[in-house]
Amino acid sequence: MDLPVPHMMVFLGGAVLFAGVVALIAGGRGGRFRGLVGWSGFWVGFGVVLVILARTPPLVAIPVLGLVMAGALRAFFVLAPVRAKDRYAILAAYLSVPAALLPVFHNADQAFLAFVPATLILGIPVLLSFGSTHDGLLDSTGRILLGTAFFVFCTAHLGLLVHQPDGRIELFGILVLAAELPQRLAGRPRSGGGIVRPVLGYAVGAGAAMVAGWMLAPWVGMTARHGSLVGLAVALAAIAGGLVADAIADDLQLGTRSTIVGRASLLNRFAPVLYAAPVYFHALALL
Repeated sequence: MDLPVPHMMVFLGGAVLFAGVVALIAGGRGGRFRGLVGWSGFWVGFGVVLVILARTPPLVAIPVLGLVMAGALRAFFVLAPVRAKDRYAILAAYLSVPAALLPVFHNADQAFLAFVPATLILGIPVLLSFGSTHDGLLDSTGRILLGTAFFVFCTAHLGLLVHQPDGRIELFGILVLAAELPQRLAGRPRSGGGIVRPVLGYAVGAGAAMVAGWMLAPWVGMTARHGSLVGLAVALAAIAGGLVADAIADDLQLGTRSTIVGRASLLNRFAPVLYAAPVYFHALALL
């Protein structure tokens, strides 16, 4: 039975609204919940981006995604600065945005997967090797490769979803929201903190994403079983992205407040979504 796809946009809006209401209620309690309001605000903007990707022609959607990628990449390099002499590698990172989106625009996912990761992984270290001294090379390589992995390779998968059947981009947003909200409420594992509450948040988030995938799969041409497995894959990827974001914040010696407001909060909120994007794309095809 073919179900009307436009309802997926309504479901995404409802999910964002629900997360916002919960954030406003829980955000007033302080402590671990004080980042929820900003997180829900991020989802209002990101939800709009998903709708643009889902409901506008690729000629509009892909350039919009490119602007988001370039802006996020710039914020990351301000947050995690590298050596001044690494300007060639940084320039290459920015140029990789249109280079990655070109095969995305033409729906050439095999060309994208064959060209983009190899170019980033092999090309950027070569550019970082130019110069008279190489002190800090490994640190710069890690920062630039991590930034391009997040904001070029992972984010470009959202562009590949433009060519998927209608409704699947909105479903991606719903699944990530379902997985993340319980995690945000419970809090992530912290050094010296308890582990039971975060693990419970992970378990509830994974269950919520599986239920959402099971219920909404028929609206996007998938079986309920497929939808629940995709939801689980997205939830696990979101967990991984959150752990990586926290590890980066610790490495850069960012305080708790830095991950709530400012550029550091961008990484904290983007990382689970971007980690989940390639997992979601491939889970649609493989599961």
